[in-house]
Amino acid sequence: MSVHTLIQRSEKPSHLNRLSHAKSPYLLQHAENPVDWYEWGPEAFEKARQEDKPIFLSVGYSACHWCHVLAHESFEDKVTANLMNEHYINIKVDREERPDVDRLYMTFLQASSGGGGWPMSIWLTPELHPFFAGPSLPVPQTYFPPGRFRQVLYKLADIWESDPDRCRASGKQIIESLRDATNVKSGTDELPVVSLALTVYARLAKRFDTRYGGFSSAPKFPQPSQTTQFLARYAALRMHSKDSGAGEQKNADEVLKHLDAESLGEDGKDSKLSEPSSKPKSKQEEAEHARDMAAETLVQIYKGGIHDVVEGGFARYSVDERWHVPHFEKMLYDQAQLLTSALELASLLPHSSDGPPLSSTRTTLLALARSILIYLPRHLTSPEGGFYSAEDADSLPAADSTKTKEGAFYTWTANQFSRILGEDAEVAVWAYGVKEDGNCDPMHDIQGELKGQNVLFMAHTPEEAAEKFGRPVEEVRCALQHSLDKLRAFRDENRPRPHLDDKILTCWNGLMISGLARATETFEGEEAVQALTLAERSAAFLRAQLYNEASGELTRSWREGAGPKGQADDYAFLIQGLLDLYEACGKEEYVIWAIRLQEKQDELFFDAEGCGYFASAPDEHILIRMKDAQDGAEPSAVSVTLSNLLRLSHFAEDRHKEYDEKAKSILASNAQLLGAAPYALAAMVSAAMCREKGYKQIILTESPASFPSPYLKAIRERFVPNRVLIHLDPANPPRKLAKVNGTLRSLLTDINTDRSGNADARSAQPNVRVCQNFTCGLPIRDMAELKAALK
Repeated sequence: MSVHTLIQRSEKPSHLNRLSHAKSPYLLQHAENPVDWYEWGPEAFEKARQEDKPIFLSVGYSACHWCHVLAHESFEDKVTANLMNEHYINIKVDREERPDVDRLYMTFLQASSGGGGWPMSIWLTPELHPFFAGPSLPVPQTYFPPGRFRQVLYKLADIWESDPDRCRASGKQIIESLRDATNVKSGTDELPVVSLALTVYARLAKRFDTRYGGFSSAPKFPQPSQTTQFLARYAALRMHSKDSGAGEQKNADEVLKHLDAESLGEDGKDSKLSEPSSKPKSKQEEAEHARDMAAETLVQIYKGGIHDVVEGGFARYSVDERWHVPHFEKMLYDQAQLLTSALELASLLPHSSDGPPLSSTRTTLLALARSILIYLPRHLTSPEGGFYSAEDADSLPAADSTKTKEGAFYTWTANQFSRILGEDAEVAVWAYGVKEDGNCDPMHDIQGELKGQNVLFMAHTPEEAAEKFGRPVEEVRCALQHSLDKLRAFRDENRPRPHLDDKILTCWNGLMISGLARATETFEGEEAVQALTLAERSAAFLRAQLYNEASGELTRSWREGAGPKGQADDYAFLIQGLLDLYEACGKEEYVIWAIRLQEKQDELFFDAEGCGYFASAPDEHILIRMKDAQDGAEPSAVSVTLSNLLRLSHFAEDRHKEYDEKAKSILASNAQLLGAAPYALAAMVSAAMCREKGYKQIILTESPASFPSPYLKAIRERFVPNRVLIHLDPANPPRKLAKVNGTLRSLLTDINTDRSGNADARSAQPNVRVCQNFTCGLPIRDMAELKAALK
């Protein structure tokens, strides 16, 4: 959203502050505030030093509902703004553009209050040392109410004026304490990986909500990297494997003793998909239980109001335990991770031919993925191919409205519903849980904006509706789809769409490329082509606009030009995406680019002295370069980096020792935290499990003319997290990759070519080699033999 759009929406634009020159949609949302905002940078810092004023730092993001509430109640208020301008240098930060700023001061907020969230308000000395933060209220009240905010502004201004040295001393001490806390001594890289993985699994099993899915009480966040993605990897690596020996079994028994009937769920029952309801006894049972908990969670998310049943996509979280009442903002990173997670789990479940109930779960997971693939190109894809960041929770109820409401675009009154759908309304009302007085529990509607409104969810299946109304199932399916089409058309024609954060972030695009690569491998025909096209267009946009070919460096964001420099997650998530994309399509350019990006990430972020990787890019104004390994809404950059290094050591196997040493460094630098709370680093534990299991390097020799072959279909059939797939096209050999891969070099010398460089028919015959520990087996051409080798 440009500042000109903001001006048009305002009835009486007062003035434009310096944020009117920003590129961030979040900062532009504050361009008309009477607050004299600065962007994070030297101009603001110098002003604070010259005038010896404290800094008020406000951090948020454009789709944040409570950020809007704070802005409307306080930053748009002239009295409050005058108070801020008189006593403070005010800095506004988009946390998505500057995660390094957010990470440092959020650590202070969490340490000082025990909680955190956005909008985040921090008071700093002119030297950027924090001396006060707040509030410490839980979601969704992560903001200062207007009266309280003014009180704090007055009080801190008095404290600074009367005793600035006290504030400076406190701020300096806080920074030193944070620095000491981040200087964790390295341990050993020889970790009890099986025990750590069992601990994470046991904790998730104990917390699993058997009634509604998920692993917490309200509010419920998907958080795939900590939950469903970990469980998919845990299941895949333990499924069909031999039971452990006596030593490992004793270790497992110690962890699994917590998995009694009560610990498996709040009501003492096991997952709906797991039979019988007793604690798992073997690796196979553990694997199936892990898979089923994750799958059931995604099924409940798909059926809940957190899923926009009208046009696809998923909200950031649910404020209730049933996944029903969402916080309506739609974030790109959620779509990306849910897409990946659903498809990984689907490949671990039986196909429809194997019968219910697991086959129906697989069908639902594929439907979840398709929902995202429908939503993504319609609303989060730029004409140039990059993916936008988010759609807002708030919107105007109608074109002539002047005040936005949360969920206004997505909710319906019973009267609206019936008027729009006409004769189709009766079935749709029952199927989507519509009630005359609204279906939102008032206790989950803090501001009263959902009174009388209905959040649609899948209350009943088409089969159940067909039975209730005595109609054929297919007829009901068609009627429900027709109803959704009508609702979508009405929304598009009559309701202003929520604000679009059209900032394109490298890291989140990397996550989505991974999801689309997985979709390319899972689906067939037009769906696979569409997913691959979307992924490749995003990669092309990032390379053209967010990558410096000469320096090898990434830019974090793009909106009307390049934004700040890239952070560790930009490199890590894009490298992962490129490796996934290479495995999906076989184009050598992607793996070569990933190798170069890893070189640059090592140069900029690897801590050669203290081990591990920094999360933040070098910056003189970031007082502490954090090493944040804990997963949040996204996996931590260092956990993804660990996985990338392990995969790259097989793609570029000549550098195996170098990559392996850095991987060991990551594990050693996080050994203490892994030992104390492995569930906080679930993505790292997942990567460590793959390392423990050992990678399967699969070399597929075939021409793209036969793409995808039965061999490739067999390779893709089941999710194998420790798989590294290398494509060898005899007609167009991967010579750049062969320069860093001795096995490929050896195979290329065996390919006979004529004077034109074309491979002869014998050399081009498709086959698969499966290699482990850098030792390759003979070429496999028999399908049964290949499937056995892939287990």
